[in-house]
Amino acid sequence: MTLLTKAVISALVAITSLFILKPPPAPTASDLQTPFTSVYEAYEAPIGIPAPTTSTTLVTPAIDLCGQVFEMAKYIGWPDHELGKLVAVAQRESRCTANAFNPNDPNGGSAGVMQINYFWCKPSRYWPAGYLQAHGLLTDCSELFNLETNLRSALAIYRYSEGWRAWSI
Repeated sequence: MTLLTKAVISALVAITSLFILKPPPAPTASDLQTPFTSVYEAYEAPIGIPAPTTSTTLVTPAIDLCGQVFEMAKYIGWPDHELGKLVAVAQRESRCTANAFNPNDPNGGSAGVMQINYFWCKPSRYWPAGYLQAHGLLTDCSELFNLETNLRSALAIYRYSEGWRAWSI
């Protein structure tokens, strides 16, 4: 279709719409009034709500835990452009819970908010004391349950693996 044909069709549609389409009518005063004075006039009256219990159990929402992960990672020195992905990985791996443990992972399990595999803190041929111990990040795998230690260790692993490969991203 040529440019001239498109222009002619557009002009015809514009001219035709001027004569065919009418503007919508202005709303009247009755249109602007609400038909009910309360929400419950339209429906049945609400069912009685039981009295509150005397004790309340507070559950820390995941968003608060993930906010703590975000703030700690920022404090530790994670790159700003990776903070969003870091929180997403923490949410996926542990629901942002620092004491999370998966005993089914190989090498003894995975621990902490970033689910760091014990492979990183066990002796190996290349790291006789363990990779994380050799870098002074921890002395024992159980320290991975500390949020700050876990995020510092995750940052070292992130840098060593040049990105998120250790978390299969």
